[in-house]
Amino acid sequence: MREEIRLGNEALAQNDLEAAKQYFQQVLVSEATEVQKRIAANRLREIEERQRQAEEPCKPPSGKPRTRRKPSAVKPPAGTPAHHFVRPPEKPVVVIHRH
Repeated sequence: MREEIRLGNEALAQNDLEAAKQYFQQVLVSEATEVQKRIAANRLREIEERQRQAEEPCKPPSGKPRTRRKPSAVKPPAGTPAHHFVRPPEKPVVVIHRH
């Protein structure tokens, strides 16, 4: 493996995108093998994608802007007791009375 590719990979691991970009560009202009040039080109694409993602603001997956829910304005009067909801049992028991 070429020294520039190794140094570029190390710079990527340290999240130093500019240094990594320079190392991989050196590989492209040098007398490297086709495989080494392909590796460098792929890494440069990865760097560009990372930079593009860092510049774009985060959007929700649906692409629509987020809307905040407003709390309900309806409040029960102070004198009324709060409602207590009871969850029905998983297996209800049915009792049949015979007459």
